[in-house]
Amino acid sequence: MDIFNAGMASFFTKRLVRREAELRHVLNAANELMHQVNEAGPREVNDFKKTAADQSLATIDGAEAEHAACALEDVLAARRRLADHSYGQCADCGEAIDLGRLMALAATPCCTACQAIREHGQSASLR
Repeated sequence: MDIFNAGMASFFTKRLVRREAELRHVLNAANELMHQVNEAGPREVNDFKKTAADQSLATIDGAEAEHAACALEDVLAARRRLADHSYGQCADCGEAIDLGRLMALAATPCCTACQAIREHGQSASLR
């Protein structure tokens, strides 16, 4: 298994900085849209299809913003792990995270096995 080493820190820092910028852009766009909607104020409801479509888009935008906010938290946490030299170690078991996983998900806090446990625990709690 290939694993992260200190010589890769610059590469992953750049990836995380780029991802942070993307996520902040999504959040800024969502905030701007909400600001525009709030400034427009209430309007007459003459076209129910238009109103339903607007509500659907607002729901989608809200979900996208929520997802971006969570992903941004993960990116910022990964950048902190890079700074404190714990990046590449699983937050749950302490073992090295496979480099392929880090390449695919640079902000991941845990190895594949521990992620599966987390997801299994979440799905069990939803029942």
